[in-house]
Amino acid sequence: MEIKSYKGKNYKIEYSIVNVSELEEKLRIDAEYYDPFWLKLEKKIEKLNNKYLGDIATNKYKTFNNKICNYFYYIEIANVDLETGDYVIEKIPCFLAPSRAKKIVEKDDILISTVRPNRNAVAFIFELNKRPLVASTGFCKLHIVDKRVKPYYIFVLFKTYYYKGFLTRKTTATMYPAVSEEDIMKLKIPIPSSTFQTFIEKLVLKAYEERQKAKQLYNEAEEILLNELGLKNWKPKTKKIKIGGIEFEEEENISIKMLSEVLQVDRLDAEYWEPKYKEIENKINNYPYGWGYLPSLVEISKEKIKVDENEIYTYIELADVNPNLGVVNKTKALRGVELPSRARMKVNKDYVIMSSVEGSIEKIALIDFEEKNLVASTGFFVFKEKSKSLINKETLLVLLRILAKRYILREAQGTILTAIPYDSLKRIKIPKVQPRIQQRISQLIQQSFGARKKSKNLLNIAKKAVEVYIEEDERKAKVYAQNELKKY
Repeated sequence: MEIKSYKGKNYKIEYSIVNVSELEEKLRIDAEYYDPFWLKLEKKIEKLNNKYLGDIATNKYKTFNNKICNYFYYIEIANVDLETGDYVIEKIPCFLAPSRAKKIVEKDDILISTVRPNRNAVAFIFELNKRPLVASTGFCKLHIVDKRVKPYYIFVLFKTYYYKGFLTRKTTATMYPAVSEEDIMKLKIPIPSSTFQTFIEKLVLKAYEERQKAKQLYNEAEEILLNELGLKNWKPKTKKIKIGGIEFEEEENISIKMLSEVLQVDRLDAEYWEPKYKEIENKINNYPYGWGYLPSLVEISKEKIKVDENEIYTYIELADVNPNLGVVNKTKALRGVELPSRARMKVNKDYVIMSSVEGSIEKIALIDFEEKNLVASTGFFVFKEKSKSLINKETLLVLLRILAKRYILREAQGTILTAIPYDSLKRIKIPKVQPRIQQRISQLIQQSFGARKKSKNLLNIAKKAVEVYIEEDERKAKVYAQNELKKY
């Protein structure tokens, strides 16, 4: 196997020459696999102290049995934050367990998505407060067994551009590209000194600490608003029923309405008239500082872009929104010709976006960054402050997140894909939150966003430091990281 180059008058290209006898065991004959960049990188890693991943970690796991529990906590690939490795946990009744919910997770595990590894859905289990915690079989569950290797370092290594590339390089198939766990365990892993690993560990833990701080600040803002609206411990009214002599409690679901009320909103479905929605509406009606219909307090933007096929656009879709913190996790840079047909809503910094789709109504975010040609999916409603701000953007974010499932969800319509139509927004009531409360919420949300941004920066420094270590050496990697840390 040779790497050669050819220099023309205005260009230079590199290429690989691979003999048939040198083809890897799975007979990879695709040219991308033998790209000189990856061949050179492999040689660099071989010159460093290295071990096969299978020698320092195990991918064995205990199998979850959904027949012996009531509830379990589930991590799905789609719920992993691609930037930070955070994840959203779903609480699921055991009898509804997905067929892929098999791998019981332990503290300090690293979860690596084997499906579409180019997305880099890699998560780290910092704590294990929820048990049993179960991961999809779409993950390779790693647990480090070599005490000389720190799991935090391995987590960062798999978040680097290099190991994201190695995983993508190992994928097979086209429609549903995936990497086998066998191929993952055969990857060569560079092992730096314990000092350098500890340095990376501290960065990862500090980044995690900042993310926890961001969550705490957001939760504080939400609690202030819940208290203000009298919703802190609110639950729908329930009634007691007996079945087979056993007493159960169920949500009150009977509502008696006049025909004139039904015709006024043109909703004949029983779900719309569930008593819990009226309970929330009554709390808004009785809010001491008043209320208004959504369009009277917030500007609803319907502005759409005119796509230029050659322009670059920054695209936000439903999967890019973090439902925990109300932020956009990531964006995609696409040329106009590559934009999906639903990428049409013009958005900017300080806009609030909310999913109109019933199944993802919790996808609500405040855009806290600037990008040229920023565009969102038509699956979002787009809101912004009115010129005379009655509800500031941070309060709107928290308010919508509080009311989404408790109240706004009632407006969803349809059969195959239930969604909230634009026309129904004019029926949604929101409280005129008093300015003092709005100001405090604004401060907390901005602090939360700041902590999350710091967390992302720390993790990016750790990733880049590991890349510099592979390319150069440990000393230069630490110098790079220390210089970057001085900026924060």
